[in-house]
Amino acid sequence: MIKVYDIIGKSIAISTEDGKKVFEAIKNKIENGEKEIVISFNGINMLISHFLNESIGELYSYFGKTKWDLLDNIKYIDIDEDDLELLKRKVIPNYKGDLKKQKDIQNEVLDD
Repeated sequence: MIKVYDIIGKSIAISTEDGKKVFEAIKNKIENGEKEIVISFNGINMLISHFLNESIGELYSYFGKTKWDLLDNIKYIDIDEDDLELLKRKVIPNYKGDLKKQKDIQNEVLDD
């Protein structure tokens, strides 16, 4: 289990630097072959979309579509309902959409 509080050492998850620390922890678990990833937000009192972009959204860009099923099945616990909704309805879809747009642009360029 990845415990956000233990990684960043504080109850507010707002900075790029802290997001990157959590990103690295998740990335390492995936690269080590873990199939069931649980992320606990226990002890986190403030969470913003920028942190979620850096810690979780960037995983979709880093790994690409080959790992989307695994990433989509990450279990998030001890997280406020509003923050979970922000993650699942805005952060993740935005990264998936951006990656698709980039691929479409690459295909257009290659076709020319």
